[in-house]
Amino acid sequence: MTTHIEINGIVVQVYESVYEYASRNANFSNYADENVDVSHFSDKGTESKFPKVLIRPVLLYKDLNFSVGKQLFDGIEFPETIEIEGSEYTLVNFGEHEISYLKADDMDNPVYTLIYRGAQVTDGMYLYCYPVDTEIFETEEAAQAKANELNNT
Repeated sequence: MTTHIEINGIVVQVYESVYEYASRNANFSNYADENVDVSHFSDKGTESKFPKVLIRPVLLYKDLNFSVGKQLFDGIEFPETIEIEGSEYTLVNFGEHEISYLKADDMDNPVYTLIYRGAQVTDGMYLYCYPVDTEIFETEEAAQAKANELNNT
């Protein structure tokens, strides 16, 4: 659940989990498309046996667009960390135009998204793309359930 607090007269967002933060602020459509060898998914080599979607874990802190630490907003510098009820929160930004803090203990957790099969590159190789409308999952199991649903239609 997002909490709002005031720092230096400005309301800031405080997030408990990477999933909660990513769901509101992240989009992976700018990620590079991937060439994926799908030949191991089917011994028959028929395209209908290849998955339409694959799961990808994403660690926000590895993304070049994700910043941690010092930020200026309207000429005001915000603290890099704050403490609320004994928990530490770190100042983060993924390109949004607001000040956000993410629970430090949760920073290393991945979120999951799906990539979709596109054009065939070579025999057994397909281009998989990150969609414009990024769907983000908190757990690998939730992402796998959605992938199974899409792959079985």
